[in-house]
Amino acid sequence: MLHFLHHKIFFIFLIGSVIIVGTLYFHNDKKQEVHKDISIAYFLGGRTSLLYRAYAENEFDTDNISVQFITHSLRDNSNYYILSKQYDSIENKENAAKATGEELLKKMNDGEAEGSTPGESSFIKGIIQGIDMVAVAELGHDAKDLPGHAIIFRTGVTIKKPEDIKGKTLVTRRSGPGDAIFLREFLNSIGIQEKDVTINDQVDDDEYRNQIISGEADGGYFHLTQFYDMVDNGQAYIYHRLDWVNPELSHALLVFRRDFIKDHPEIVEHIVRTYMKRIRFEQNITKENNPAISIKETRSNIQLGEKYGMNTPHYDLYPTVSIDLLNEMQDLMFKYHSIDKKADLRQYIDNSFVEKIYNEER
Repeated sequence: MLHFLHHKIFFIFLIGSVIIVGTLYFHNDKKQEVHKDISIAYFLGGRTSLLYRAYAENEFDTDNISVQFITHSLRDNSNYYILSKQYDSIENKENAAKATGEELLKKMNDGEAEGSTPGESSFIKGIIQGIDMVAVAELGHDAKDLPGHAIIFRTGVTIKKPEDIKGKTLVTRRSGPGDAIFLREFLNSIGIQEKDVTINDQVDDDEYRNQIISGEADGGYFHLTQFYDMVDNGQAYIYHRLDWVNPELSHALLVFRRDFIKDHPEIVEHIVRTYMKRIRFEQNITKENNPAISIKETRSNIQLGEKYGMNTPHYDLYPTVSIDLLNEMQDLMFKYHSIDKKADLRQYIDNSFVEKIYNEER
């Protein structure tokens, strides 16, 4: 009987040991969980191009983290795809990765992406619509001394004084609410009422240039990369560089769903850290120490360079999200009825990742 009892006790001990070891094994295995395919809903443009270059160089990927950018081509918003890391291989390059900020945020909010890269106005509008997200870093932005946007007019349309703009047709690009608001604020700043002009808003990227060239539109609010060749070719001229509002209002943000940040702060920190390393790398690049860099490497170039007193978006090495800029933009959006209420935007900003990394590396 005693012999039997010893065997029974040993058997219970053995089973218990297996359970304990198994629990420890799987608990440890959970710590080593492989986070494959962290998705960021992405728009490829000047304010996000540095992020793309880090992505194309596989700088976000580690042994247990794999980041993919998802997007859609212009006018094909039902067909999202993983953005190629080989820019030259993207078919129909000029129309690739043209999802709007609002579309990107919807994709993220639907749970099909963990992060997104909206512009400032799409971010604010998304908050008002109830999307629970947090901005963790600023991406590219217009610089005060070298803005990236301007009001242009086609050659042959003579504007010598504000009143000459009355009766004209103006155009803005398909995007979030920002471009349309900046155009209206410009008109307001020079005493022209919206009813005195015709505005074609939200025109597709490949069409709003053509509206100037064809004469369908007389002028509009444009980004430097979209019009500098028209100015070079004598098809258009710059009427007013962006200065009627703080140019830095035009910026993009790196955002994540709040639940993802709470569950995986280490992944968010890794992505922000990698982004900041890329900023530092590019700020140290010059034509002298890297002559292979060429303006012809579209979306791979570091800077277009100063042109007409303007430049492509700037990236800060300390890319904190500015509550002041966002509040100012929210006021403009409310003024022009893009939103019907205001939110406490501080609840949707977390600069702790940038601040921690900056303090470690400086």
